[in-house]
Amino acid sequence: MRIAANLGVCDEVELIAPCIRHLRSIGVDFIFVTDIGSLDGTAEMLREFAKDSDISLTLLSREDDPWGFPERMYQKTIANGTFDRVLFLDPDEFWLPKSGSLKSISALDADVVRVSSFNVPLVEGRELLPGRFSPRDYPDIHFVVQPVENAQASITADPSLPYSMVRVPPKIIVNPDRVMGAAMGCHRVVEKPGMRAVTKVADDMVIAHLPFSTAARFQRKVDNIRRSFAHFGHRLVGTQAWHWRRWLELADQGKGEEEFRRQILTQKQFDELSSAGIVQSVQQWLDGAPAQLSVKSR
Repeated sequence: MRIAANLGVCDEVELIAPCIRHLRSIGVDFIFVTDIGSLDGTAEMLREFAKDSDISLTLLSREDDPWGFPERMYQKTIANGTFDRVLFLDPDEFWLPKSGSLKSISALDADVVRVSSFNVPLVEGRELLPGRFSPRDYPDIHFVVQPVENAQASITADPSLPYSMVRVPPKIIVNPDRVMGAAMGCHRVVEKPGMRAVTKVADDMVIAHLPFSTAARFQRKVDNIRRSFAHFGHRLVGTQAWHWRRWLELADQGKGEEEFRRQILTQKQFDELSSAGIVQSVQQWLDGAPAQLSVKSR
């Protein structure tokens, strides 16, 4: 089975190399990368990666319309005609199969595989993640497995609540013979007309999502959010991108640095959350995955 990945990136210089190395290590055969006008050194790193035979790089400028690029990249992927499955991800998502191999997961025979994703919290005095992501490292990677369900209402009611405590939608792996594409955000699929895609949930793989890492990365994120709203904000209606709007408001109030610091748990907070089962290691989750598939509210 040949597996391709569609990877969209903008200003992720700290994460892009670890992300690509990890994809290769878990058995992804080919990576289609779209860079959306990175200015932090990401594009230069990707040009070096693109010299390898398993990378296809598309560079967009900051003036290009990013809406729909996951669908366009997916069409480019399936037009190749040589891939049995396609996964969609961002550089801050590390897909962790229990065996260490993506190709061994039990749900891979389905047309759509939904993979649970949980936020990795920042903890005072701790490295965000170990240097490697093999199964032997899974006991040292921790994430929030009992997240807050209604993120906007919860953070509005309690602004001290770190964003890493909120729920993250699952991501997907698809069979290109049965699925036309992925909707914006790449959390759900667009089925081909007249076809009913069989969907399964992976219980032997999980995604560790890194919403925060460094203050510099958060500042770049806020700058890119501001640019996105200036050009494409009219497309975001209602509660869409509510957290982006919140971060812009805080930045405009001079509270951006304070917002980043608020994301960092103390060791005591981390220990309490771990004792309550709200935070678990990847190994703990995978060992008890069937019981964890329904996300709990607090």
